[in-house]
Amino acid sequence: MALEDRVAALARAPLFRDVELPQLRLLAFSAQERDFENGWCVAREGAKDAPAYLVIQGTLDIAGQEAGAGVLINAPGALAGVALRAAVTAKTDARLLVIDRALVARLITEYPAMGRAMMRAAGADLRQLAGGIRAQLRMAAQR
Repeated sequence: MALEDRVAALARAPLFRDVELPQLRLLAFSAQERDFENGWCVAREGAKDAPAYLVIQGTLDIAGQEAGAGVLINAPGALAGVALRAAVTAKTDARLLVIDRALVARLITEYPAMGRAMMRAAGADLRQLAGGIRAQLRMAAQR
C-alpha cells in the first residue's frame, strides 16, 4: 500500500483524527503492514501488550462481531499495555497495519502534540461510551 494511502487510512481512524499530517506520515511509514489469510489468528484473547490493528482490507472476526476496512482494533494497545478481551481472527484474507505501543511512544516523545491529540480523541470516545451507558441505565430504570 502506498504511503499516502496509509496516511489517509490512519487519518480516518478516530484515535488519529487530530494528529498532524507530518506525524501521521511518520506513523504510516513506521507501522508494519501484515497480511493474514482467511481463518488465521491475528491475536489471541488475553494477549498482553497487543498492538492496535488498523484494517486496511478484508474482514476480521472479534467475538462474533465483524470489523472491516477502516476499523481500528484495540486502540488502547497503541497507548498502553492492555490484554485483549477477545480473540481476533481473519474472516477473509486481510491486510492490517500493525501499530505497536513502542512506536507510538517514540513518536509521542518526539512530538508531544501527537500524544495530546490522541488523548483528546481517546477522552472523547470514553465520554461517548459513558453517555451510552448512562442512557441504557436510564432506560433500564424506566422498565
